[in-house]
Amino acid sequence: MPSDSEEREFASGRLRQLLSILPMTAFWALIAQGVLSITRLLTTMTVGGKFGSGSEEQLGYYSNGFAALMVMIAVFEAFVTTPLTVFNQRQRDDQKAIFSGQMLFAALMIIGGIAAISGLLFGLQLYTQKLKPELAAALIAVACLAPFQLLREFSRRWLLANLQVRASAALEIVFAGLFFIGIFTLISTNNVTAVSMFNALAVINEIGVLGWWIFYRSSFAFGLERGNSASLSTQLAENVRYGRWVAGENVCSTLTMYFSSWYLTYQLDEAAAGVFFACFTIVMLANPFLLGISSILAPRAAQGFNDAGYPGLFKVLIKFGGVLMVVMFLMSVLLWFAGDRITTLLFPAEYAGYFDKHFGGTNQITATLGLALPAMGLSYAAAFGLLAAHRPRDNFYSAAMGVIVLVAANFCFAETTLMTAAISFILSFYVAMACRAILLLRAFFKEP
Repeated sequence: MPSDSEEREFASGRLRQLLSILPMTAFWALIAQGVLSITRLLTTMTVGGKFGSGSEEQLGYYSNGFAALMVMIAVFEAFVTTPLTVFNQRQRDDQKAIFSGQMLFAALMIIGGIAAISGLLFGLQLYTQKLKPELAAALIAVACLAPFQLLREFSRRWLLANLQVRASAALEIVFAGLFFIGIFTLISTNNVTAVSMFNALAVINEIGVLGWWIFYRSSFAFGLERGNSASLSTQLAENVRYGRWVAGENVCSTLTMYFSSWYLTYQLDEAAAGVFFACFTIVMLANPFLLGISSILAPRAAQGFNDAGYPGLFKVLIKFGGVLMVVMFLMSVLLWFAGDRITTLLFPAEYAGYFDKHFGGTNQITATLGLALPAMGLSYAAAFGLLAAHRPRDNFYSAAMGVIVLVAANFCFAETTLMTAAISFILSFYVAMACRAILLLRAFFKEP
């Protein structure tokens, strides 16, 4: 039998081993993502009517606008921030300033393109008036918000790509402080709507991005060529070659996350979309851990593959993927037993009334959506593995398969309800996860 001192030494060793799996950079990434997720949660709660004059209908409009914004961010990430994360690891120290400048130029060009397309689409809407006025107003507000939101995404991902994780956390805290001021203003003036929230976020992001630029502008150099650095045109071409598959994957993944809001709005009404989005928001309480670890996993996976090929990559994936899997599973179990009560706590009584009217008084949607979390964690890890191994096409194919399953499953049900949307969502994530894992393993055994 081991002695007490031996047991204590063993426990201490296990604790040190656990801490080594979750380094301090990951801790600060969790802080940054936690702050971001809390602000998004409070935004959803406020628009949904928890603290102010919002409602489930306004949350429905907000969810549709937010989904459109996420599609824009998906395209932006593909051609700017994902190449930034991957290619930054290749740059010598004397090249990083000019590389950052080239990426900022690329960001501004993509933002201009997105703004032009958005303006064209919303001009067409104003001419045809196909959408409800409230929904059209929310989407126009999103178009105004998008440039500032995309620059904020660039600032955050630039810091993470350069492993300035503490600075990223500090930036998110600044954004959160500005957000609390803005949301308190909306609540105190009884002006909580989807449109007013998007407008407030635009102002907040503008101030935050300006502060980031004041602090870090010296890290950017602008010029077409310097030493062995690639010219701007060469860098843009490389971004497009790499990002075209990432763009497809990002859009597919975003559609998987937010398709249900659009579908429920079209098939039922904005109130149904708002209630579903409230349940979905509870599931996304896992985001601080999921995206926090992923923010570190992306550059570490790229570095591991560049240094040691697939063995180095899989070492990183096992290290971080194991932590993701355990936490996502525990979160799923929590939501299975307490998802209904958490939703009731964070959203107004009208949401419980919706379930009283349509589901016999029981909210099973939050618990059902939570079953997707383990697959979500593993799918994120496998996706970053494919990207680090320069296989964005395989990652796109996997995400596309998830969207196909999502849409097909929704149409297979005879009646559209929140439960059919939830089940379709789960199926899509497990299919995408399986495809990513199979393609990554195939690459590992096929390539030297």
